[in-house]
Amino acid sequence: MSEYIKKAKDELDKISQDQRERRLAELREKAVRDEKAIRDSGFLEGRATGLKEGIQEEKINIAREMLKENLSVDLISKVTGLATKEIEKLNKVSN
Repeated sequence: MSEYIKKAKDELDKISQDQRERRLAELREKAVRDEKAIRDSGFLEGRATGLKEGIQEEKINIAREMLKENLSVDLISKVTGLATKEIEKLNKVSN
């Protein structure tokens, strides 16, 4: 048995025997798991938000290109899913 494994086993035995130490070890482990879950959750939420914003921006870019081709606002709305009012605003800005 390696020295590191023996030390870890001895520490585990010590902690297991002392209820207070065991509880502290459990709380430390829970804190680490909770922190990781919070970090992961924030990352995933941020990624989802970024994807939504990127998709919306791409729709706007497509609408601008379609406006340059003099396509109707109704057709652009149908293709991109953007509201006609939003497309009309884009049209005013580009003119």
